[in-house]
Amino acid sequence: MKELIGALLIAGTLLSTTIGCGNDSNQTSTQSESNSAAFTKLSADAVSSATPDYKYTIQDVINLQDFLLGRPIEEDLSGKPYDLTGNGRWNVFDLCLMKRMVFKQHENNNDALVVYFSRTGNTEKIAEYLIELTDADSYVIEAAVPYSDADIKYQDDSCRANKEQNDKTVRPEITNPIDSIDSYDTIFLGYPIWWGQEPRIIDTFLESYDFSDKTVIPFCTSASSGIAASEKNISELVPIGNQLEGRRFPASATKEDVKAWYDTLLLEQDKAETKLLISVGDTELTATLADNSSAQVLVELLKQSDITIDMSDYSNFEKVGELPESLPTNDEQIDTDYGDLILYLGHRFVIYYDKNSWNFTKLGHIDNVTQDELKAILGEGNVTVTLSLKQ
Repeated sequence: MKELIGALLIAGTLLSTTIGCGNDSNQTSTQSESNSAAFTKLSADAVSSATPDYKYTIQDVINLQDFLLGRPIEEDLSGKPYDLTGNGRWNVFDLCLMKRMVFKQHENNNDALVVYFSRTGNTEKIAEYLIELTDADSYVIEAAVPYSDADIKYQDDSCRANKEQNDKTVRPEITNPIDSIDSYDTIFLGYPIWWGQEPRIIDTFLESYDFSDKTVIPFCTSASSGIAASEKNISELVPIGNQLEGRRFPASATKEDVKAWYDTLLLEQDKAETKLLISVGDTELTATLADNSSAQVLVELLKQSDITIDMSDYSNFEKVGELPESLPTNDEQIDTDYGDLILYLGHRFVIYYDKNSWNFTKLGHIDNVTQDELKAILGEGNVTVTLSLKQ
């Protein structure tokens, strides 16, 4: 999304304000002289002019920024078309132009889609706020047989919605389904809560497309019921690349409420980029890491090398094994669920396949696996797992 791309370009913006993007030529000249050592690293032949078919990336911006600041660069920049001004050298004006081009490329290629189903208009209102905030594309899920007021009359046990929600196999038909979601990276999925869960027509939508490489962000509207049950249903229904924590909104929610959630969501997306890979035999499980110092130190250890742990079964609800070194603790009272990854006593790595309640540190949670699947993968006795960072 454009906001995320803009955040990634902040470093380039800071450089520009420091060394003269939009400032007078004397400032630029002074900075260029101070970085003269960087300019001599490449021969004149290596300073290539821009080519029409070259698509600049965030990495190009970082490369040129580091070059201008005289920082070490691992990549060979010979032949890179960074001379956008055509003056035979790379300078801050090239960086400014490059930043604008990268941002424009992402403005013209929207990677977010807001999908929503709304019967009474409450979810539609939230979705419209979100579309305004993100400038995302949108798609409205509509039932081939529309829902009438009588269909969602909660007090009538025989109403259509009651029957559908009591049967998890029901898949209401969608009229005018969207052709493809392949061009989108992020899907915001909105719906009302019916009887504590997502409407079955949401399941129809999810089973109609491939979400294995998508980021899915649920949001819902409800007078009192939470979003947790529907989030769990969605995560178990189809493979999803990365499902972020969603938000429930009341009918009275304002655009400011939605913006406050979205602003925090951008931070969560940045944090979610690092994924933990858990290898058990021939099976690989992916986990989303918690936002705490314990998980951060674990990531730093895994950057050095993979970690293999021999784990034993304890009390028929967890597998536990020793880490090669202790991690900082962030203990709190936690009611675990299957798939939770826990740090116990600072040096024990625990995978829960059932529930427990104790005071310890959460490291993360395994994505897209049912309890029965997790039990089968871990087995009944001892098991050896290997932890690594997902590339």
